[in-house]
Amino acid sequence: MTVAAEGIAPDTTAPEGAAPAGSADRLAALRQRLGAAAGVLGLDAETDADPTVAVSQLYGRLVEHVHAQRATDSLWLLMTALAGVLPQPDDVTAAVRARDLRRSGDFATWLLEAGYLAACAAGSPDLEMDVVDSGVVVDVDFAATHELHTGIQRVVRETLPRWHREHEFTLVAWTDPGGAMRHLLPHESDRILRWHEHATRVRADDAVAPRQRPRHRLVVPWRSWVVVPENPPPEHCPALAALSLYSGSRTALIGYDCIPAISPELIHPGLPDRFMRYLEAVKHAHRVAGISGAATREFEGFVDMLAAQGLPGPTVVECILPVEMPPGEPVGSTGAPLVVCIGSFEPRKNQLAVLAAAEQLWREGLDFRLEFIGGSGMATEFDATMARLVRAGRPVRRRTAISDELLWGTVRSARFTVFVSLHEGFGLPVAESLACGTPCLTSDTGSTREIADGGGALTVDPLDDLAIADQMRRLLTDDELVATLREEALRRPPRTWDDYAAELWDALVLSAPSAEPGR
Repeated sequence: MTVAAEGIAPDTTAPEGAAPAGSADRLAALRQRLGAAAGVLGLDAETDADPTVAVSQLYGRLVEHVHAQRATDSLWLLMTALAGVLPQPDDVTAAVRARDLRRSGDFATWLLEAGYLAACAAGSPDLEMDVVDSGVVVDVDFAATHELHTGIQRVVRETLPRWHREHEFTLVAWTDPGGAMRHLLPHESDRILRWHEHATRVRADDAVAPRQRPRHRLVVPWRSWVVVPENPPPEHCPALAALSLYSGSRTALIGYDCIPAISPELIHPGLPDRFMRYLEAVKHAHRVAGISGAATREFEGFVDMLAAQGLPGPTVVECILPVEMPPGEPVGSTGAPLVVCIGSFEPRKNQLAVLAAAEQLWREGLDFRLEFIGGSGMATEFDATMARLVRAGRPVRRRTAISDELLWGTVRSARFTVFVSLHEGFGLPVAESLACGTPCLTSDTGSTREIADGGGALTVDPLDDLAIADQMRRLLTDDELVATLREEALRRPPRTWDDYAAELWDALVLSAPSAEPGR
C-alpha cells in the first residue's frame, strides 16, 4: 500500500538558535522517524531515493503492520513517529477503534488526519527521533531546565550522578510544545550530572549567558523503563499515562507526598488541581518509591482507592531519603543563644506558631535570637506578625537565598532548630539538623516523628502553641538536655546518598519490561 504523506504539519517555531524548518526538512525528519519505527518493528526500512515516495512506502508498511496487530505498542509507536508527539490515552483509544472498524487504507487516511491534528497541537514534526528499545529513560525535565535547587531537585542531582556511574540510561527533558521527550543539551546534562561544578560556574559568572542550541532529537521509550524522579507537570501526565498503558514500557516514580490531596488548605490554592492531574500518571504507573514511611502509606492509600475503577495501581515500596551533610564549621556568633527555623514560608510550615511561642518566651524574659531561613512562599499572617515583632525590637529575622555553606554553618551554630510543620512527606530540615549534631524540636506526627524516633529530637503537638513554647523553654534553659540530644544526634546511623541511589534503582528498575506488548 502506498499513501501520500508529503508533510504532516505546517511550519512550527524552531528551537532557539536553530533555523526554522521548511517542508523539505520536515519531510526528511518524518522519513527518519518512520524509518526508526520500522527498524524496531523489524520491517524493511529500505525505500525509494525520492523522499516523498520513500515516506509513502514507509508509512504504508507501518500501517499494514499495525492494522494486522491487536496489541497497542506498535500503534502507539507509529502515532508517535507520525506526529512527533507522544499520544494521550484518548488518542490511542480512538486509534484502536479506527483500526478495528476500518479497512487498512481507510485507517491510513484516518491516522494521517489524527496525526496532523496532534502535530499542530503539541508536536515537533521537524525533529528526528531515537527509539530507546528495552532500556531505561529518566525524565528530569524541570531540574535540567531550571537553576532552582530545593528538595526535589536536590534528590535528582544527588541521585542521578551516582546512577550514571553504575548504570546505563538516557536522560530526557520535554520539547518546548510539551508533547514529546527529547535528549538533554550539554549544559542541561551538567545541571543533572555535575551540579556542584555547574553551580560554582554560575555563581562565578553571575549569570548564564544565552546559549545557541542545536536542533533537538526526540527520545521515544519503547518497551523500556521510564523513571520520573520529579513531580511531572499536569501537561505531561496524560502522555505518561498513555505511555504506561500502551507503549509496552513501564513507568516508575518517586512518591514525595500526597499533601495537596490530604491537606489542600495548607498550601497554595493552585497546587491541589495540579496534583490531581499528576495522579493520572501515578495510577497507571508500575512502581512508586515513597521517600518515608508516611509518604509510602499515603500512596498505598491512593492505590487502594483505585479498586473502584478496576485498576491495580502501582506497587508502592518504601525507600527512605538519606541525610548526608558536607563537613563544615559553625558560623561564628556571639551573644544570646540562636534558634533556627528552616522552611518555605507557607501555612503548612507553621512558622506562625513558632513566632507565637517565641513571643511568649520573650515576654517571660528569656534571652535568645530567632532566625527563619527559607525560600519564597505565600503571603500570610506570618509576615505581619514578623514585622510587628521587628518593630518591637525583638531579636528575630528572616533570610532567603543564602548559600548551602552559610545555611549549614548557621544550623551548626544554633542551640537547636524548630520544625513543627503540619504535614511533611519527609521533613528534610529535621534530618539535616540532626546530621549536623544540632537538636531539633519537631512535630509528633507523620514523617517528622519517624525521624525523631532515631534520637536527637524532641516532639510536640504542632497545633498547640503553648506546648511548643514549653518545649522551647526546656531547650533554652536545660543545658544537660541539649547536651544529651546532641550526643544522640551524633550517634544516629548514617544513611548516605550512595545508599539511597543503590536502593532506589533496585526499587524502581526491577528488570527489563516484558516483551509482551501493551498492558
